[in-house]
Amino acid sequence: MDRERPTPLPLVALMAAIAGCGTVASGVQPVPSGGLAPRSAAAIAELPGSGSPPEPLVEDQDGTPALLLAFLGPDEPTAPTLVATPPNRADTSAHGSPPRASALANGLYNPMPGGVMAGYRGDTGLDIAGNRLPVYAIATGTLDYSEPGHTLWTGPGDTANTVRLKLDEPIPFGERQITHVWYAHLSELRYQQAEGADPRISIQAGEQLGISGVANSSPHLHLGLLLDNVVSQRWGSYLLEDEIREVLGGFRHRQRLP
Repeated sequence: MDRERPTPLPLVALMAAIAGCGTVASGVQPVPSGGLAPRSAAAIAELPGSGSPPEPLVEDQDGTPALLLAFLGPDEPTAPTLVATPPNRADTSAHGSPPRASALANGLYNPMPGGVMAGYRGDTGLDIAGNRLPVYAIATGTLDYSEPGHTLWTGPGDTANTVRLKLDEPIPFGERQITHVWYAHLSELRYQQAEGADPRISIQAGEQLGISGVANSSPHLHLGLLLDNVVSQRWGSYLLEDEIREVLGGFRHRQRLP
């Protein structure tokens, strides 16, 4: 069973200060030379940003969290049109070509355009803040599953859809390889595929997978990069928040995806 960290994410406290985020630095390779140094549990515990739970979000009259509106700005969309959820692969002759993301400077594809790098160091993945934004495959692969479940976050108001994508070509990370990408808390799925289904759905780089959702009262996507074909998400089998930002191209904390 795929998991996520059992502690609340300190995401909401960051939202009021996110305005003015920059853009991705150009010319950055997807993985730093030799990879990042592994961290012990004790070292993670001493990192800043692993503090207390956030205060509850205050919602606007239309249900949009007020703090999220504050950093999105008045001219940015807060509720994009949701994609349909067909029984399996979309029929492009009837629905048109699926939406596609643009490539980042390092050749990987943008997982959630307009989202903001949030979360905290030591997390099991990268939290990308954003209110119901389209979510995309960062590289070509096949679906292990695209369905509700596979996460410990199942509280009231949480959106329970998850996707696990097995990459056709693993991404080198030092002496290890990123083999799977895990997307959690989606509010809508483009494809429905149960775990163990055969045949599995093929996904192109930049292809839309769904729409981001909410967990722990915070609108965001949880993006996990899993190593060496280990999908249990045990300690040491996944990249941490700051490592994922490096893989995506050297983004800073609180920086907005283009």
